[in-house]
Amino acid sequence: MFNKLVEAPTHIFQTQPASQWIARLLYDVDNINQAATNVLVTAIRETLTAIALLSYLLYLDWKLTLVTLTVGPVIAVLIQSFGKRIRKASKASLESLRAVAHTVEETTAANKVIKIYGGQEQQKDRFFEVTESFRRSMMKEAVPASALTPITHMTASFAIAFIIFMALSRSMGQAGDSAGSFVSFITAMLLLISPIKQLTTISPILQRGLAACESVFGVLDGPVESDAGTAELKNCKGNIKFDNVTFRYPGSDKLALESVSIEVRSGQTVALVGASGGGKSSLAALIPRFYSPDTGSISIDGVDISTLDLANLREHIALVSQDIVLLNDTIRANIAFGQSRNTDDSRIKDAAIAAHAWEFIARLPLGLDTLVGENGASLSGGQRQRIAIARAILKNAPILILDEATSALDTESERVVQEALAGLMNNRTTLVIAHRLSTIERANLIVVMDQGRIVETGDHVTLVRHNGHYANLQRIQT
Repeated sequence: MFNKLVEAPTHIFQTQPASQWIARLLYDVDNINQAATNVLVTAIRETLTAIALLSYLLYLDWKLTLVTLTVGPVIAVLIQSFGKRIRKASKASLESLRAVAHTVEETTAANKVIKIYGGQEQQKDRFFEVTESFRRSMMKEAVPASALTPITHMTASFAIAFIIFMALSRSMGQAGDSAGSFVSFITAMLLLISPIKQLTTISPILQRGLAACESVFGVLDGPVESDAGTAELKNCKGNIKFDNVTFRYPGSDKLALESVSIEVRSGQTVALVGASGGGKSSLAALIPRFYSPDTGSISIDGVDISTLDLANLREHIALVSQDIVLLNDTIRANIAFGQSRNTDDSRIKDAAIAAHAWEFIARLPLGLDTLVGENGASLSGGQRQRIAIARAILKNAPILILDEATSALDTESERVVQEALAGLMNNRTTLVIAHRLSTIERANLIVVMDQGRIVETGDHVTLVRHNGHYANLQRIQT
């Protein structure tokens, strides 16, 4: 299940929040585990016990046993009928539980926003709504689950009473062995109640497990990233070519990119600028094949990236974005993430120095062994960004994507990070996505995008003289 999470296509995470995956991994899998262990053991044990008792009853009086077996279909119909209701209610309760988990996740992530805007009561009301929905779902599941066992017992009791009446009628006037056989038959009949009780008791657990199976197997049978390519890049120079690329996000009718053609030469720095929603990040996301274009092609060093082995393609790409993701681990582990476990500390330190991160790491009591907290909560924005840059430096990939890498930083932090980025970009093919035009004036090529199309290309001086989209963006910012 976790392997499927790691291999899932990028677009899946835009429609399914993390809380849904957590709920499936924890609660759904646990329900399946209970159904596959406790239920299985009980079902096998009690079924064998019932078969043994029925065999003994057949030996004692096969005619009376056949009459006894007529209650079997009645009990089976009861279990099937109640089981459908229990499974339907179980699916609803699992969905409600995911909603509860999602609300908790959102509340913890947005705790500052909730407090500053006075949204505590609103979140409490929202949490009450989802927990109330969960309670109602559990009640709908509990009613048939609780009713199944007593109704089954009552049915079995009436059947046993009828069988005893018939047995007594047949044994009237008989003595000796017949009386002994009668007692044995009745005893075996009464012993048969226990396995029937156990089998009906596990039915709700089984139905919860089956409902969870539908959810889990829906994930396991879901799509994974396409990795049909077998070609590999060797001695990658970093020449990138977009040839008439058109792309729309899965489930969307609107084109994110339309007929985009651009060529980036090895070692060039190309800046993608334009209004929000213009297609800059969409274009960059196609290079590591987070998404695939609908039409057109993308090649690196003349090789179509769709023919490349996915792991090999991504070995040659490093990414630094404004949304820095750090693991709840040490600074060392975060810088060396994705590298060999035996990565030399000297290489990690060199990467940190090059990223201007060693300046603050050296002042920490534990240095590289300092825990950064959840997503780097113990670090400032600039420090987190520099660790991400150190990670990219250590990877030493020939292609670098910078997606708004300094947009959320203050002036001083941005200055330090820009110095680190300058070293990182040296001798690498770099795509820079930026809103602040002052950060990309030295780019070899500036590509202006608007509504998924390229509307202007050129260097800073040329575009300013052209007095078009780029010049207009610059006037707005100055």
